[in-house]
Amino acid sequence: MKKKTILLALSLLAVSMSAPAQEVAYGKLQPLHVDGNQLKDPYGNTVVLHGVMDTPNTYFNGGRWQGSKAQGWWDDYNDTGATNCRNYFEKLFTAITDSTNGAYCNIFRLHLDPAWTNGNEGAWKVDAREIQYKSNGEIDYGEAHFSKYTGSRLTKFMRTLYFRLASQAMKHGMYVIMRPPGVCPSNIYVDGSYQKYLLDVWDRVTQNDSILKYSGQIGIELANEPIGVHMADGTDSDKALHDFFQPIVDKIRENGFKGIIWVPGTGYQSNYRAYAKYPITGDNIGYAVHNYAGWYNNREDHCNPTEAIEEFGNSVPIIRTNPIVITEVDWSPQNTSFIDHYNEFNQPVYKNYGTWATASTSKWGKAYKAILDYYGNVSMTLTGTGDYIDIDDYIKNKKVTPAFKTAMEKNGVDPYEACGVACFEWYADYAKVNYPSTERYQPKQEVPENPFDLSADWFNTTILYQNTSSHLAAMTTLKLTKGGCAGWRFDEEEGIDLSTYNYLIIRLVRNAARNTFFRVSDTGNYWAEPYLYDLSVSKEIKIDLHNMQTASGTPVDPSHIRIAGFNSPDADQTLYIKEAFLSVDGETPATAINAIALEGSDSETQELKNSKTQKLRNSETYDLTGRQVTHPTRGLYIHNGKKIFIK
Repeated sequence: MKKKTILLALSLLAVSMSAPAQEVAYGKLQPLHVDGNQLKDPYGNTVVLHGVMDTPNTYFNGGRWQGSKAQGWWDDYNDTGATNCRNYFEKLFTAITDSTNGAYCNIFRLHLDPAWTNGNEGAWKVDAREIQYKSNGEIDYGEAHFSKYTGSRLTKFMRTLYFRLASQAMKHGMYVIMRPPGVCPSNIYVDGSYQKYLLDVWDRVTQNDSILKYSGQIGIELANEPIGVHMADGTDSDKALHDFFQPIVDKIRENGFKGIIWVPGTGYQSNYRAYAKYPITGDNIGYAVHNYAGWYNNREDHCNPTEAIEEFGNSVPIIRTNPIVITEVDWSPQNTSFIDHYNEFNQPVYKNYGTWATASTSKWGKAYKAILDYYGNVSMTLTGTGDYIDIDDYIKNKKVTPAFKTAMEKNGVDPYEACGVACFEWYADYAKVNYPSTERYQPKQEVPENPFDLSADWFNTTILYQNTSSHLAAMTTLKLTKGGCAGWRFDEEEGIDLSTYNYLIIRLVRNAARNTFFRVSDTGNYWAEPYLYDLSVSKEIKIDLHNMQTASGTPVDPSHIRIAGFNSPDADQTLYIKEAFLSVDGETPATAINAIALEGSDSETQELKNSKTQKLRNSETYDLTGRQVTHPTRGLYIHNGKKIFIK
C-alpha cells in the first residue's frame, strides 16, 4: 500500500525504492546483463555471484573418472570418457549447490580443457615468438603451447561435453563462464597466431545454437592469464590490450552471442590500467581478474584492508565502470617450512594444505574480503572445486564438507584460516543478498513525505535476514535477529538525496543495547563498509549527514543514500523507536509540508480547535511529518493546504 500523496505547490522528493525482498529459491537463473558497473537480472536486481572453477581433465580431477582403459590414457578423451566425465561433474555440481548442507555456489567457471581439443590432425601454425619457454630455454609443450589445437574436435566436444557440462551446472542453479583451452603464452601479439587461435575458438563456440540460446546464463572469458600483450610490431602500447581483444569481441557479437564477455588483463590478469584509457567497447562487457596472496601489495605479512582496496582499485580501475569477476583465488595456511613452489611473480610459496597460494583468512583473507565488500560489484570463483569442498569425502561418503577442514582440525589448526571453511561462511552470507529473482521485483513505490517513515508499508524488515516490527501510535517495536538489519532501501540507481538536510534524527523510547548500530550506506551493496552510529549512547540520535565516514575514513555521500537501517551483530535485540525524521536545525522535522509559508485564517484555526473532540469530516489535515490526523492537539498542522497553529 502506498502513502497517499499530498497535493501541494512544492514537489515531492524525486526518489523511489524497491519493495522488500521476498523469500525465494536460491540460485534461480534469470538471464543477466551489465548495467553500469553491476550485473543485473531482467527485473533490476543487482547480482553478485560466488562459486568455483574446474577443468574436465583426468589429471586435474585426481583420476576419479576415466574412459576406455584398454585403449590407453589418451582414449579417456573420447565419447566414453565424455560420459564418465559428465557423471563425475554431476556429483560435484550436486555437492557445491547443496544449500541444506551449507554450500551456496551459483557460478561455475568451465575450462574448455585442451585435452579434448588437441589432436593429431595437423599442427596449428604458431609464431615462434608465441611459444611458451621454460626457464632453461626449452620449449614448453604444456597448456601454453597450442600447436596441436584442432578446431573440429572443439566443435564436436562443444556438443557432447562442454555444453552438456554447462547445462548440468545451470540445472543446479549456477551461471557458467567458459574460458578457452589452455593458457596464454608468455607474450602474445596483435594479429599474431594466438589472437587468430582465440578468434577460431570463440567463433566455433558461439556458432553453437545452445550457447546462443543460453547466452544470458553463459558468459565467455576471452583468455586465461595473459602476461605480456604487444602490438603487431612487438612494441608495447596502452592500446595493445584493446587491439588484441576488441576484434575477438566483435566476432562473438557478429555470431549473435549477447551474453556477458569477461575480458582479461595483463600480468596474469592483475593489470587493467590500459583499459581505463582504451576500454573494450560494446554492451555486456565485464572484466575477469585473478587474485592470490602476494598480489596487489597484499600478502600474509602485509595485509592492510585499506591498502588492499586502494591498490586493487589502482590496478583494476575499470572496477568503477564495469562489473568484475575474480575467476581464480584460493588460500590455505602454511603447514611446513618448505618452499612448495614459486608463484607467477617469482615469489616463494611455502607448503600449505593444498592450495596454490599460502595465506590465512584472518590476515590476507581479511584484506581480500574487504575488496569484495568495499566495491560491491566483484563476483568470484575459487580456483578449484577442491578449494571449496572435500571432493573425496563427498564421493565416498556423500558428505558435504568444506575443503581442508578435516586435515586442519587434525593438526589443531582453525579450519576457518583456509578458503574452504571461510567461503562456506561467506557464500552463505552473500546468498542472502544480491541474487537474481522474479519474486524480488516490485514496481517502485512513491516515497512518503518523511522518507524515514516507520509505517509497515514502508519500513523494510528484510534488508538482511528476517526481522519483525510492530507499530503503535507512539512507538515502533523492532526485533532484530542476530546479524539482521531492518530499515530503508532506496532506489538502486539514484538512491535518495539528503544533501539539502543537515541531520537525521532518531528518537528511541529507551537506550539500545550495546553493540547495536544505525548504519548508512551510499552503495546498494549491503556488505560495503557503511557509516555506523552507536545506538547505545543516547535515546536521541543526531546524525550529521554531511560528516558521515566509514571506520576506514571513507566519506559517505548524502546525495545518494541507498541503505539506512538498524543492525546488531550480537544475539537477538529489541529496539523501541519513537520516530525518525530529517531536520535542518537538528530539532524539528523538515518535510515538504513544513516548507509552506501560508497561514490560515482565524476562523479556520477555530474550526480545528472546536473539532478536537470529534472526527474531522470533508477536510484533509496533516501533521508536519505528513501523517493525516483526525484529532489534532496543540501544535502546527496543514489544513486544506494551509499552515495552521492550534493553541
